[in-house]
Amino acid sequence: MNDSISLQQLANGVRILGERVPGRRQVALAVTALRGSRHQKPHENGFAHLLEHMLFKGAGEYGAAEINRLGEALGGTLNAFTDRESITLHLTVLEEDLAQGLDLLADLLLRPRLQTSDLALERAVVAQEIAMAAEDLEDHLHERVAAAFWGDHALGWPVLGKASIVRRASAARLRAFHGAYLATAPILVAAVGAVDGETLLRQVEKRFGELAPRATPPRDRTPSPQLGIQRQQRNAQARQAHLLWMAAASAFGAGDHLAELFANHILGAGMASRLFQELRERRGLAYQTYSQLEALSDTGEWSLYAAVPRRKHREAGRAIAEILSDLAAVGPTAEEMRWSREGLRKQWLLGQEDLETRLARRLRQVAQGGALRSDAEMLEQLRSISAADVQRIYARSWQQRLEWILLPA
Repeated sequence: MNDSISLQQLANGVRILGERVPGRRQVALAVTALRGSRHQKPHENGFAHLLEHMLFKGAGEYGAAEINRLGEALGGTLNAFTDRESITLHLTVLEEDLAQGLDLLADLLLRPRLQTSDLALERAVVAQEIAMAAEDLEDHLHERVAAAFWGDHALGWPVLGKASIVRRASAARLRAFHGAYLATAPILVAAVGAVDGETLLRQVEKRFGELAPRATPPRDRTPSPQLGIQRQQRNAQARQAHLLWMAAASAFGAGDHLAELFANHILGAGMASRLFQELRERRGLAYQTYSQLEALSDTGEWSLYAAVPRRKHREAGRAIAEILSDLAAVGPTAEEMRWSREGLRKQWLLGQEDLETRLARRLRQVAQGGALRSDAEMLEQLRSISAADVQRIYARSWQQRLEWILLPA
């Protein structure tokens, strides 16, 4: 690990990650509670995302307008997001404003007002967001396939939540959820840029040191679905056929994760990929086609998507199956390995130049069980992946998959 990176822990279990990047005057700062949509109970489906919205309606001494003014006065972009495993608040500030930025994020997470009058408005906003996602066929398809893929597990629930539950949420129930959420959630404070590790430790101790102890819980152990090859077909108000296939992937910290990144890059992560070249460039079947990988702390999912003319959906399905079969049987070509290795290397280095991207990477490494790697270590790992490693991933991963298609009604 690079000497510029420090990972420390308060007596109560709050962790602090600092990385000093020479030559920078700014700091990318985040406060993350390691509880997300997968940690909700069925009757709370959507509370984590609704809570994220409500944090900005007033917290501590700040009202909603004051939060926005202070965020803009600090010069950075104040924002937050909810995913399956966390709620994260983040802000980029100058080095001189680190203490004030940390004050603001701590207030938002720990001392939200959660007032009834604000909640009435925000419930409607979140319900509209859920409705917009349902109207986007691509987003809607991803949600439906994830629900079918994970079955009754909370990983199959949409992060945005269920509209009927969100509409019934009361301020009292949300306050209870917030209290229970923070009472058990591991907290990670991370700062990247013009950061001194010992100064950061003192500042985090001042704001988070009085919280109740919170031991890092055992990691979830979600079994991968055993599907064989399952096919689902539905009708929708659409002009094209939408195909989405999903298979299980490794956890973020697993040994195969980097080889899976290679495999995804070659399969469908760009215009040189097999999916794009075959479905769009050679056959003219799809304007949009891609694959994407989502790795979590204990499992992951790998999906591929294509939108094609209705009469061409069978041809597209056969083409995708042929691509997967060839990659599993023969593996990637030497040229595919060359451009993928070079592309992933440069994506990593370019991302490291952006402090917010660098911060997001460090958060994932700590929160999801990966190693804190220096640039040299990461690049060495990229060099070590072989075509045989990537072929093994294809041969293993897509034998169990869910194939879903939406056809125009």
